[in-house]
Amino acid sequence: MAVDYDRAFAEVILSRWNKTPRDQKVAAKSSDRHGQLKPDAPDSYALYDSYRYQRGHADVFREVYKKATRSPPKKGERLLVVDIGAGAATVAVALGEALKRSRRHGIDYLAFDPNRMMRKLGKQILKHLDAEFRSAKYVRSLDDVVFTGTDRLLFTFSYVAHQDAVSQTDIDEWANLIKRAVDEVDRKVELIYCTISRGDHAPPTLDDSALLTLSEMLMEAKILREQHPIDVQVQRRFPGSSRSDGQICWNKQNFSWKVHAEHWILST
Repeated sequence: MAVDYDRAFAEVILSRWNKTPRDQKVAAKSSDRHGQLKPDAPDSYALYDSYRYQRGHADVFREVYKKATRSPPKKGERLLVVDIGAGAATVAVALGEALKRSRRHGIDYLAFDPNRMMRKLGKQILKHLDAEFRSAKYVRSLDDVVFTGTDRLLFTFSYVAHQDAVSQTDIDEWANLIKRAVDEVDRKVELIYCTISRGDHAPPTLDDSALLTLSEMLMEAKILREQHPIDVQVQRRFPGSSRSDGQICWNKQNFSWKVHAEHWILST
């Protein structure tokens, strides 16, 4: 049985957004932001981004994950998912929808996001989503990530690497964590990312992304072994007016997100 995201969305995100003062809503919706979110941004910015984009971003990651050349955790096998730039636990939503309950029981979901409100929303989403992961929590620092007892490991980057707030220091921390994981985990380490499309007519590129720098650092460390492109088109969905019976309505648009993603394999 898939998770009930609509219920989690209504209880955690929609209820807060409906109570947000109008002036804060206007500021959060500003076109100048272009979906950019700084770690110290006002709470209303994180709330709006979750309200407006989480449904679509979860749709995208779900389809990318299903298309990637990976396999879900087997019975009795522990899969640690380290979600970097997790937002309000978007990858957890996607995995909850992509995998059967029996598969989700083997997942330890570990999320990191530098924005305080995103962490708060994410913790509540995990509680109301009831995905029945083996464990699910947020960490305040990537230094707190440990790999003890992990059978398999997947790093995820969903719509984070293009953020203006990402610095070289952040990329260095990502690279160091991934290098440590490769050293400590016996099996190959995997990484899946999704990033924004740079236009319908231009080929996907990492040239203006922190992912290019990260891939170069991992290649230099001689641990990035394979890179498999994954291109998907996913119909855009945004929140619409709620029905009288409380059910969430999603406005489906006639055009799609054309997403570039990759699945990386890392080993010594």
